[in-house]
Amino acid sequence: MHGPPARPRRLRWLRAKNWEEHVDDLERMADSPGFRALRDRILELARLGASDRLLDIGAGTGLLALAAAPHVAQVSALDVSPAMCRHLEYKLNRLGIANAEILLNTATDLPLADAAVDVVLSNYCFHHLSDPEKTRALAEIRRVLRPGGRLVFGDMMFRVSITNRRDRTVIALLVKRMIQHGPAGLLRLAKNATRILAGRWEHPASVEWWHDALLAAGFVEVAVQALEHEGGIASARKPE
Repeated sequence: MHGPPARPRRLRWLRAKNWEEHVDDLERMADSPGFRALRDRILELARLGASDRLLDIGAGTGLLALAAAPHVAQVSALDVSPAMCRHLEYKLNRLGIANAEILLNTATDLPLADAAVDVVLSNYCFHHLSDPEKTRALAEIRRVLRPGGRLVFGDMMFRVSITNRRDRTVIALLVKRMIQHGPAGLLRLAKNATRILAGRWEHPASVEWWHDALLAAGFVEVAVQALEHEGGIASARKPE
């Protein structure tokens, strides 16, 4: 007797990204000059103080958390990936950083009390969330920030669209970068196109979307800046 036909395996690039497989990739990315420069700019805008309690959302391998820890009282490094959390905990122990804790959770459900932190930072996390999830994350961030607390984050800031000039420029730049890597780049381009068509690619939002969303979430002193590449930096404050 033959059993039921085997279910076809879903192509790997159609599956949601499994961060358990990408710790080393993210470590290399975080060590690149571009990401180090973005980290430094985020920390500069955050204006960290010695008594600050800080939350790093989407901490990954610790790009922001490790750099911020010596300058604040407490760091909570949150990530959705158990592998990232284990890797970061190892690094914290190896470096002897005692004022940091690891939180395994999502950006839309922060496991902290109201007004628990003074500063919230994030880098290249929010584009993994849908627009409604981004809105929920902003509401959670506002909840856990103390009055007057600060939010600073970097992220992809464009739309997969050809109607906006910046979007067209960014997409052309990304395509050019992939093509320059030869056959491997062309394969990656094809995979990304397939993910987009299947609705399984990232969900970056534009500078304008973030500006309006931050205001709608109740933040003040909102500033969102597009960078020369696909990214941008946003900063805002919770009202007193």
